[in-house]
Amino acid sequence: MVDDGHAGGSASGTAANGGGTAGKPRIAVVLPGGGARGAYEAGALSVLLPELEARGEQITIACGTSVGAINATLLGSMAEQPAAEQAQLLLARWREMRKGDVIRPIIGPSLPLTGLRFLGELFEIPGVRLASIMDPAPLAGSLDHWVDWVGLQRNVKQGVMDSVCVIATALTRGGPVAFVHTAGKVPPSKASDDVRYVRVRSLSAEHVRASAAIPLLFPPVEVTTPAGAADFYIDGGTRLNSPIAPALALGADRVIVIGFEPFAAAPQPAARPVQPRLADVAANILDGLLVDQVSADLHRLASVNTFYAEGAGGSGFSQSARNYRTSQGKKPYKKVAYALVAPERKGELGQIAEEVFQKHYAGWRGWRSPDYPVLSRILGGGRTRSRGELLSFLMFDEHFVQRLLEAGAADARAWLDRHPRFWCSDAAHDFQVDPAGTDGLREERVLDEFRAMRRR
Repeated sequence: MVDDGHAGGSASGTAANGGGTAGKPRIAVVLPGGGARGAYEAGALSVLLPELEARGEQITIACGTSVGAINATLLGSMAEQPAAEQAQLLLARWREMRKGDVIRPIIGPSLPLTGLRFLGELFEIPGVRLASIMDPAPLAGSLDHWVDWVGLQRNVKQGVMDSVCVIATALTRGGPVAFVHTAGKVPPSKASDDVRYVRVRSLSAEHVRASAAIPLLFPPVEVTTPAGAADFYIDGGTRLNSPIAPALALGADRVIVIGFEPFAAAPQPAARPVQPRLADVAANILDGLLVDQVSADLHRLASVNTFYAEGAGGSGFSQSARNYRTSQGKKPYKKVAYALVAPERKGELGQIAEEVFQKHYAGWRGWRSPDYPVLSRILGGGRTRSRGELLSFLMFDEHFVQRLLEAGAADARAWLDRHPRFWCSDAAHDFQVDPAGTDGLREERVLDEFRAMRRR
């Protein structure tokens, strides 16, 4: 394994956005959405949390979208406990989770009613509408069982956690909304920013359910508190699946990002075009929504670290970038150290889902849980990579969850083997960013700043 020797980052700031310990870096965890794939996040955290504690560090900012919002609030509610206990509780919560804790059965007494509502939607019959394909009614009660909301509020109030935020997408107003529970300042919502920040006195199940309302599969969720942000919301992953920007806006000096696909994937060999099926189209859309934007955000962070962030002597690579930000009343770019955990191979989690399906639900074995075989037929029938990808979002199955917990833990250990000092900030080490070839990145950054000026 390789020790990159790049454990840099801003480690001297004080906790300006909460009750963190002065002199220590503010560490954020960023958890994207992905349905049942959230077990992978729990597996990774079960390794990272004790390692952080051994270094005298801890997560004080948690930002999540969709299932990442569930894990973020769960993490915030137990933050006062020793890291080993947090890890075991995370694993236990996921190991006890079943499909019935999240959605009602697809095949059951409600199926004829769902069919009638679909026809009402198709023919626009007044008062007969199909809000979603699945019914996530059990999730509300499950969240109250999984998350200690009183403990979460106490940990924020006492400064154990600086901030916990979940991302949802507002339907009426449009755009991503970050519901922020913090004892410190909430970032201002500016016209030049994509994210609207809303302070909440205490996060609750309605905010998390709104963040996890996958379009078409789950119905929109009405959020009523706070009153100024009342609206119907859908899954935050449609606009901001990996909330890195909110984590930095909340004061993070270092970020842990957990993803479900490689952040710097090797180029895929060209394949002969074939007639796509529904599953292929849907999987491609999910890649664009949930994977590509995460990779782009991380490449942007790594590029700023390498080319624009201020060095130890107060000088950055780009004096023009410093002058521009000073003229706008903004602080210079700071270097943000990161830790990244993701599978090494593209489509790895989808392949695991396909293997679990074939072993436990294919053929006559599907009778014990007919929902998965039915979903399989809808998503494309025979063995396909795309079907496995889509099933990996919906398979709340104990066998699949255990495989994901193990995969997340293994990939977290792989990061630590490669980065014995935990943190890295060198784009050339973890991404295909060449410090010698700066022209393209410089041009991209100038364009970003020009667009920001035009929006002011």
